Parts: sequence; structure tokens; C-alpha cells
Amino acid sequence: MLRKIVSDNALILIIGVAIIAVAIIGFLFAGKKSEPVYLSKIDKLMFDRDNKIPKFVLTLPDWEKVLASAKENKSFEINDDISQQGKDPSPSHRENTLEDIIARIPNLNNLPEKAPTQTQTHIFSSKGLLENLNGLMLPRISEDNKKPWTEYGYVVDVLPNFKKVAVVIKSVGFDPLSLDKISKAFNSEVSFSFTPYAQNIGERISATREQGHETYVDLLLSSKNFLRADSGPLSISLTIDKEEALNRLRRSLAANAPIGGVVVNDGLADEDNREILLELLKELRNRGLMMIDATSGDGLNNISMQNLARKKADVVIDRDFRRESVRKALLKAEYVAFEKGQVLIVADPKPIVLVELFDWIKTFSPQVSYEEAKTMELNKPFALVPASNLVIE
Repeated sequence: MLRKIVSDNALILIIGVAIIAVAIIGFLFAGKKSEPVYLSKIDKLMFDRDNKIPKFVLTLPDWEKVLASAKENKSFEINDDISQQGKDPSPSHRENTLEDIIARIPNLNNLPEKAPTQTQTHIFSSKGLLENLNGLMLPRISEDNKKPWTEYGYVVDVLPNFKKVAVVIKSVGFDPLSLDKISKAFNSEVSFSFTPYAQNIGERISATREQGHETYVDLLLSSKNFLRADSGPLSISLTIDKEEALNRLRRSLAANAPIGGVVVNDGLADEDNREILLELLKELRNRGLMMIDATSGDGLNNISMQNLARKKADVVIDRDFRRESVRKALLKAEYVAFEKGQVLIVADPKPIVLVELFDWIKTFSPQVSYEEAKTMELNKPFALVPASNLVIE
């Protein structure tokens, strides 16, 4: 009997201890789970409700001590006026005059005119490279297999150790006065691509070719933000069929002037319109035209088309027109040129872009022979070439 009582008491004790243990563990976990989640130790330090002594003390530097230390070490120059003003330094500047402001505004009229550096064989369309299709005068491959992209272009010789740089200024033709100015200012090796909406486009193309430039036309894809932005009645839209897409391409090419190819502007170029794009690339190939892909994606690049002369632009300047952004884009072009031995730039004809391009080209080192280069410092061994010189068929 006594043994049974002891055994029952032991069992009751064990059960009681187990219950107490479970309760304690539950309480601890409940407390841990209810703690707020802090993003960092600093957040925990600032928002922890417990009255604890902080483990870390953040002290901001004293501005006066920083200035005194810098002056003593002479690690950088400090204006005396700034050091006297203490915590609110505001260096004095000369007030900008109206002349200062005007001088910083990019002005195409400041670009000097120069004689053509190259000569074009074809100023006007060659009859052998032209056909009449339903009233549209379109480029074509001649009977003796000559192609417009090679016949309307030319090859520039580049000395060894110099990197090839091709520049295409796209979407020109809206403003004939600025077009005339930049076609006479830029080297003939710079190429021009015309918007299909330009008035008297044939005359504009021929006048540009008189300055030695290669000439193309813009191929417009439907805007990526097509619900708010419209690229016009000649753009390749998702809502049209293949026949209408071909019709729009042909109308874009019907300038009755020497056109070596197209520059494809950024827009929708993906699986949704792959069949349409395939037909357009086939049309370009069958007409002996080249294609410069200036889109930001790989939609066009992923479409294979044998015997199509094509090239993907390495640098496209058509969005951010701040001066520093344009200069960064040109610096990227230099890196690409050194890495690949060549670079293709496509740029919008905004005045700030054109002025920066013009000044950048002037910094190119003159082409010299290998022996002469040994005795010279060539900081920018770049040579301008027409875009057709970088295209591969």
C-alpha cells in the first residue's frame, strides 16, 4: 500500500514538473515571437522599448575639428572663406552673366563648315539599283548582282593599331536648315539616317550625299508605350498584318534617292511580332539593303537571316540628353573601341548630342604609321569610318 502511494506521488510530481517545463518553454517562445523585427542593429538600438544601456554610441564629426585637421595635414585645399563660415560653407561665385548662359547653350551655328573629306560615287539613284513597284520607286539588287548597301557606300582605309569608329545620326530631315549645317560640319565618314516623314526626302538625301555622307532611312517600330506614344502611320505595329507591314516598309524606302539600308529605331521587337519582323528582314535582304539595329533589346538580334548585311549598334544616344550623360556614352564608346577594335554609335540629332559628338571627334589622334606612332603619344587612336565598313553580310 505504501509503495503504491509513493509511486502515485512520484508520477504526479513528474507530470507536474513536465507541465511547468512546457509552460516555461511556451512563455519564452511566445515572448520571442512577439518581439518586433528590426532591420538593423541601429533600428533595434533606437526603437527597443527596454531601458538598456546602448552598446554603440554614434557621434557625428565636429566640423571645426575636420577643417582644422585638414588644414594641418594639407590633404586638400580649403578656401579661407569656407573655414571661417563653419558649419554652413557656401563658396563665393561670380554671378553668371547673360553671355555666360548663352555660351553654355549648345548652338549648331557655332559648328564650322568644312570641305567634304570623302566623295560619293552616287549622288542620285542608279537606274540599275531602282525599281518601280506599284508606283513606289524602291532600291533593289541590280541585274549584275550589285547591292545598294555596297554601291551607295565606300570603304575607308584605316592604318594598323587604329580603332574604327562609325557614327550614324538618325531621325534627320525634319529641319532642313540644321541638316544642311551638320552635313557640312561633320566629316564625310559620319552617316545620316532620315526619318521617312521628312518633306522632300529625296532632295535632302542627295544634298547630304554631296557632302560625302552615307545615307539610310529610319525603320520605325511600334512604341513600347504605344497606348500613350504613337510613332506614326509608317511604324510597324502589332495590330497590322504582314502585307501592311511590308507596305509600310516599302513606303519608308520610296525616297527615289540612294538609300543603303535602314536604322531600326527602338520599339516593340519580340516574340509577339516575330513573324512580321522576319518578313521585313527578308525584304531588306532581297533588296540588297543593310540593317543597323539601334534597339535596346535583343528581339531583332535573335532573328536569324542568312545573307542579310546587319550590325547591332554598340552605343545608342536617344534618351538621356544631359551633357554628362552624353559624355558618359561617348566614354563607353571608347572602351568598346579599345576592346573590340571598332564601335558603332547611333545618335539622335539633338543639339547637345551633336555638339558633344563634334567636340569628341576632334580629340581623335591623327592617323600615323606604325613607325611614327612609336615616337608619339596616341591617346585616342580612333579613325572615323562609314557605318557600312562595320557591317557583316
